[in-house]
Amino acid sequence: MVDQVVGRLVFTRSRSGLWKWVLTHRVTLFEVAFVLAASLLYVFDAALAEHPPSIPWWVPMAIGGPAGLLLTLRRRAPWTVLFVLIATTVGLTAFQLSIGALNLVIQVAVYSVCVRSTPPMMVAAAALAMCYPVSDAIAYGMGPLMGALRVVGAVVNLVIVVGLAYAVQIGRRRAEQLERTLALLDDARDQLAADAASIERARIAREFHDIVSHNLSVVALRAGVARAVIDRDPDHARQTLQELESSSRGALGEMRDMLTALRERDSSGKETIDWQPTPTLDGLDALVDSVRGGQVTWKLDRRGPVRELGPGVEMTAYRIVQEAMTNVLKHAGEGRARVLVEYCATTLRIEVTNELSAFDEQVQRPAFQQSGHGLIGLRERVALLGGTLTAHPVMNGFRLEAVLPCPENSDLA
Repeated sequence: MVDQVVGRLVFTRSRSGLWKWVLTHRVTLFEVAFVLAASLLYVFDAALAEHPPSIPWWVPMAIGGPAGLLLTLRRRAPWTVLFVLIATTVGLTAFQLSIGALNLVIQVAVYSVCVRSTPPMMVAAAALAMCYPVSDAIAYGMGPLMGALRVVGAVVNLVIVVGLAYAVQIGRRRAEQLERTLALLDDARDQLAADAASIERARIAREFHDIVSHNLSVVALRAGVARAVIDRDPDHARQTLQELESSSRGALGEMRDMLTALRERDSSGKETIDWQPTPTLDGLDALVDSVRGGQVTWKLDRRGPVRELGPGVEMTAYRIVQEAMTNVLKHAGEGRARVLVEYCATTLRIEVTNELSAFDEQVQRPAFQQSGHGLIGLRERVALLGGTLTAHPVMNGFRLEAVLPCPENSDLA
């Protein structure tokens, strides 16, 4: 029973795979089937048709059969296929030999030429195809009426074929134009989204500026009043300090409400942000220690007088090192990596480099992906602080460098 079920599953999967392959190659399969059918039909017709006694019965088959197979090359060399088919048909007609389904094959060749040509070239292809019906009328000695009907019928067929090819051309052009229009609309949508994001950031910045500047001004004013009257009028100073406390709490409440509105939430409405303490450069040792023991050997260096920087600079510096280490672990394979933090007089320079092992040098695995969203986010963070960030491959590895401005009067550790 189990063997039967397994056999049915295997058979179903094989049928599904075969059907997918047929759908993928349906155009090629249809063309091959059409060419084979036309060739077999011609051979069958040539075997049964009458032919001059002086010509062996296999001659029409030897000439017309391979000529029909040339239709498989109509996409690569349409004009060549059309010329060969016309020449073959005219030659067979001149000796009053059967042409079988070659007239239908000629129409397909005309379509292949016209669908890739300009209108003047379409007319030229149709005129060339008229050689066959004219030669047919002459070779078989048709009268004026029968010859005219033969030619008119051929003209009608060619008009239909050329019209179909021209309609397909117009459809393809419209499809290409539609694709270009959709691409332009996508670009415009992205640009509108970027503009909307910029406008929103400007609005948030203005709101924060209004909240912070106004309330800090009030705090400074009330603190100055309290300092001035604390000796002469302690009750007034106490009341002023109470108002100062109330104003400060109100400002913090407004900022908290704005940050709450900006929090990211998932579909269930729960917060996705993990409100942990802001990371600083003091946590680099623990960050590096957390990735030791793998295939990459890490080294952390500090240069210059270590000092405490602003929370924005330290958090950005920590995130830069964290993202760079993540990229190295994700893409570098085996090798060595170094994190350098250099405290300069007015800047903080961060450099993360990695050196591939001998195996990774042979396969040339990149340590970073330039198109990733991580580096884009880092550039935005650094740009907000007025710094610079560069990331590029070097010999046998990759190098990331960030320079962040920091105050000159930072406290020395």
